[in-house]
Amino acid sequence: MRAEARGHREKVMKPLRAPLLACAAALLAGCVSEGPFPSLAPRPDERLAIEEPVREAPQIADDSALRVQINRLVSEARAGDAAFEDDYAAAARAAGRAGAEGSDSWIDAQQAWSRAEASRLRATDAAAELHQLALARAGQPTSPADLAALEAAIAQVDGIVASQQTRLNRIRR
Repeated sequence: MRAEARGHREKVMKPLRAPLLACAAALLAGCVSEGPFPSLAPRPDERLAIEEPVREAPQIADDSALRVQINRLVSEARAGDAAFEDDYAAAARAAGRAGAEGSDSWIDAQQAWSRAEASRLRATDAAAELHQLALARAGQPTSPADLAALEAAIAQVDGIVASQQTRLNRIRR
């Protein structure tokens, strides 16, 4: 029965197919515009240069107060390193003589190591202040020479602090 229904539907639809297609083509043809189309060529405003003009960076003078502060912090770190050297030598000697854990010589070595660790504070404090100074100056106009001096001071003091830590770690083992 289905085959009969399908055959009947095809007989009825076949003569209607051509007029339906013609009607659809006529409707779609109404969507096409016959008038003048806008040009795709660049408009006059699109030909204008859009690059920013090159501006000279303002010359920023060196800040003598900043240099004094940098030099003070580097001097503080060096003085702290000199104090550390004395305490480190005593700690190294005490560590060499240290006996079993809990013995008097071991306690003496621990105390000497603690004094050496405490003497690092001047250098670590100077390093922290230099880093804070760099952060504070990041948002302010600073001369290239001042920035270079600040970066060199940070590298130098960070090197002192790292060297001290490495040496103390050797004793600790």
